[in-house]
Amino acid sequence: MNTIPKIKLYGADGCHKTHYYQLVLDKTGLPWEFLDVEANEDHAEELRGLYENRKLNFPTITIDEKKLRNPYKEDIEKWLNKLIPSRLNIVHDKENMRFSLNINEELAKVDYSITNGKMYLNHSEVPYNLRGQGIGKVLVEKTFKQLTKEGYKAVAVCTYIKAIARRSDKWSKIIQ
Repeated sequence: MNTIPKIKLYGADGCHKTHYYQLVLDKTGLPWEFLDVEANEDHAEELRGLYENRKLNFPTITIDEKKLRNPYKEDIEKWLNKLIPSRLNIVHDKENMRFSLNINEELAKVDYSITNGKMYLNHSEVPYNLRGQGIGKVLVEKTFKQLTKEGYKAVAVCTYIKAIARRSDKWSKIIQ
């Protein structure tokens, strides 16, 4: 999932909460659009269309189809992490022989073993409720980047990991 969802902030230029959300969104480094519902009637109508009561409930942030009314900063982060897993950092847990992405306290992981100096990528797993969103591919590619950065030679045992490696000119030459 390499696409970035469309992020919109519905608010008003004179609203202090709107300014707060502008700062929060700026810190994400992602592109987003500000729609001033007081200065532009089209923007106001678009916002009214999001709510059954047709009120100007602002500030409202939309991330693709997800609507967040006056959210906590943590809720914005939670949804961005779920919808854009590529922004997460991979963690290499050498003690448990695992690479993982923490997506809102749920782990997507690649388990491995080491034999004769080679890392064998045995199993990949994405939590059931997060499947079908491209997280597995992001996890495996981030694993490949990290193990290469750390100087490991790797062998794909898991069929999904093998498939990701084979589909890429770069990884098919590095991952056996």
